Amino acid sequence: MQYMTVYELTREPFPWWIPAWLVTLAVIGAVILLLTRDLGPITKIVRIGVALFACFCMVLAYLNLRGRRQLVDAYREGRYAVIEGRVEQHSFSGKTECFHVRAMGFCRGTVQSAWPGAIVHDGEPVRIVYSRAPKADAYPVILRIEAGRDAR
Repeated sequence: MQYMTVYELTREPFPWWIPAWLVTLAVIGAVILLLTRDLGPITKIVRIGVALFACFCMVLAYLNLRGRRQLVDAYREGRYAVIEGRVEQHSFSGKTECFHVRAMGFCRGTVQSAWPGAIVHDGEPVRIVYSRAPKADAYPVILRIEAGRDAR
């Protein structure tokens, strides 16, 4: 059977607003830190709090970008698994699409997606390229979904 790619991680727009807001908050915190005049011990506490918050924002932005980079690298270097079969137990709740292929569960968020809405349906033949979940109880990360050509 021939397959057609209907979703691919590398074609998915990256939600840049997350690290951008974190960096913006860190810069605002740094400006506040530099512009406050010394009003005693409370100023020192506020400055330390703002500095810690700015560092925290920068770390979160870095982790967000690093996680995405690791997934893209794994996909490009072939460090993934493939499963083929028919979609079972498909559900679309809010902005999350969940389904099973050969008793393996997958979920995909559609909030920032280039393909909003459900892209697979019950009974449809699919090939899923995925990376193992970082946590044992989490769903695998979908890197690519290919649907059977006769199903579309």
